[in-house]
Amino acid sequence: MHSRQRGVLYAVFATTGFSALTLQVVWQRVISLHAGVDLFSVTTVVAAFLAGLGVGSLVGGVLADRLGPRRSLLAFAASNAGIGAFAWLSLWLFYDVYRAAVPHLEGTMAAFAFHFALLIVPTTLMGVSLPLVTRGLVDRVDDAGPLVGRLYAANSLGAGLGAGVSGWILIGSLGFVGVVRLAGALNLLAAVCVLTLWRTATKAPAGDAPVSALAAEAAGAGAGGRAWPWFVVYGLTGAVALGLEIVFFRLVDALMRSNSYTFGHVLALYLLLFGAGAAVASRFVGRARRPDRWFLGLQFGVGVLALLGPLVLLEVPKRLGIDGPLTSHFAIDGYNVGGYRFDSLQEILRVGFVHLFGPLLLMGAPVLAMGASFPFVQRLVAERVDTLGRRTGQLLLANIAGNVVGTLLVGFVLLDRLGSSGTLRLLAALLVLPGLAAAAMGPPGWRRPALGAGALALLLGMVAVFPSNFRLWAFFHSAPTNDFALAEDRACVNALKKVEGDDFLFINATSQNGYPFDDFHILVGLLPALLHPDPQRAMAVGLGIGATPYGMSRDPRLGHLDVVEICGGEIDLLRVLARRGAVEMDRLLTDPRVDIHVGDGRKFLLSADQPFDVLTVDVVRPQSAFSGNLYSVEFYELLRSRLAADGLVAQWIATPRVLNSASEVFPYVTRFSVASYDGSQFMVLSRQPLVFDREVLLARFGAIERSVAFTPAQSASIRQFLSTVDAGRVSLLRHIPEEGLNRDLAPRDEYFLNNTANVQIRG
Repeated sequence: MHSRQRGVLYAVFATTGFSALTLQVVWQRVISLHAGVDLFSVTTVVAAFLAGLGVGSLVGGVLADRLGPRRSLLAFAASNAGIGAFAWLSLWLFYDVYRAAVPHLEGTMAAFAFHFALLIVPTTLMGVSLPLVTRGLVDRVDDAGPLVGRLYAANSLGAGLGAGVSGWILIGSLGFVGVVRLAGALNLLAAVCVLTLWRTATKAPAGDAPVSALAAEAAGAGAGGRAWPWFVVYGLTGAVALGLEIVFFRLVDALMRSNSYTFGHVLALYLLLFGAGAAVASRFVGRARRPDRWFLGLQFGVGVLALLGPLVLLEVPKRLGIDGPLTSHFAIDGYNVGGYRFDSLQEILRVGFVHLFGPLLLMGAPVLAMGASFPFVQRLVAERVDTLGRRTGQLLLANIAGNVVGTLLVGFVLLDRLGSSGTLRLLAALLVLPGLAAAAMGPPGWRRPALGAGALALLLGMVAVFPSNFRLWAFFHSAPTNDFALAEDRACVNALKKVEGDDFLFINATSQNGYPFDDFHILVGLLPALLHPDPQRAMAVGLGIGATPYGMSRDPRLGHLDVVEICGGEIDLLRVLARRGAVEMDRLLTDPRVDIHVGDGRKFLLSADQPFDVLTVDVVRPQSAFSGNLYSVEFYELLRSRLAADGLVAQWIATPRVLNSASEVFPYVTRFSVASYDGSQFMVLSRQPLVFDREVLLARFGAIERSVAFTPAQSASIRQFLSTVDAGRVSLLRHIPEEGLNRDLAPRDEYFLNNTANVQIRG
């Protein structure tokens, strides 16, 4: 190909990266509707996705060498056409077919096998891309490092844009269906463009081009000219890279105060940085005489830089004399696109720090180094043009296999055992090994051991001075270490912090509710239990600080209560409060009628085999990640299907769309306003007319008062509420357009919460 054709191919490959990450973001989100958002479910989906990419890389490498350059381009066009066609059918498969299969999936291995079966076709087609394009583009082995590096950079940069644009703009504007169709159309367009290139590309030369002296030196630079050690090394560093990505995401998520845009934002920055590193390195990899030392040195640099960013973030405020942690000056507690008015320098600085400077400081330099290492290792394994596809596929397979191992090891083991700080220190410390290997390849004599000793001292010294997990998270919560409790687990960072004298629960550095319990959260659980004539079986989606389950469990008529909480560390924090003298926590945790399950609430409901008399859903703010799973019309349909004929559901009315969506499903909706909690409202949903008999309610509450379940002041406040509250029924006469509803495949509140000015409200 001449330079203009190569430029078109780079643009096409960037477009396929954009499409691939857009599809990944949407597919993973849609699958979560039935698989759940607990770590087991998310990790099995990611592992299945990566496994498919690995299979595709291997298959693509074999095909590329058999087909040759021109037919490899034709196969690449066919793979994009296949991805585009699959995309248009994918939501039916991932949503409707999955929903039918959920009751039959038991255990992690069964879930992984099903996810793998769902994803194997599109991910294999994605995985074959780079080996096929590599074989179609490169006609001289000397060019393998630079050209493949540029391809990888273009694809990564396109993928970064896809993750960012889909997360920030497309999903909120088009919904999941529209985004998937757009991505599929881009793949079909890419297929057409590649077919045009295929028709005009010149026929490849019959034999392999001569290998330059520099390329020959590079090929023999490491491991005696053998390629397999570099596959092993790249696989191991791939495991470290994905482990670091998980930790980076957790830290940036806390910095951004955990919202719907965090995942796409972090993934976009990560891929853009990775692609930029690969693009820069591809410009001079062809001139490097020792790509092996460059590759190993860059991996050592990843370890050093991964520790340096958080250290700077923690230590610089002290040196600048800033009063309190830096995050307390810039934190944003809940927001959505369109929610900013840049009317002050402080606002500009705050948003810039949270979205750009802070994340770049935490992960920018190490991710650039990760991306820069790819062209060098690609050059190390490139031997001949006629085996280039296979070598590229094997290299990608090794890296992806490492990614899977790193994801599983960090997600299931290290975060539980070591926390974020310990995991980061361990992963960084492992990268001292490539640093020592690079030093061993350095100049002979005394300088070689000196370089090795210096590398060892630098990285292990940084590991030693890196803050403990407790100190790290106290900083991100803007909390003094003497007034802070932490329980980090694989799913969440759970913390307790004093706020104006009360103990407040924080999840991923975002405030939830506090202790002593407020009336509102107590009543969300207590009132539906009191309203029900005989509440034998109940369920609470979400534990939180424990107020809602506690309110429900105080009714002595209640037979059994299942509480499902995705953040298992919350249970440990409630035990901390119980040891401090919080009697309510001790009662809740020791009540034989109460079972607390760690998992996804919607997933628990999908597999429930008996109806519930009372259900409460009091879990997340509407702008939180995955909140759309719990505020959609389809979720209310699931609640209704798991409810007994006379059962009741209680939930906070978070937005007008939440009320509308519940009213779309339940024929009877009653609103209650709690004056002592700034007039916040919750609703009680039922399939039959709600009987609101004030005298009966007060009599049932009297039995609870005699058990001293509440303090005298709170007991009087709740009695006042029951004596004076008006039950406001919602009218169902007015039709609400789709813009006023949340759907599983169009979670409008989650992505455009501020866009509610014209939303009609039933009532």
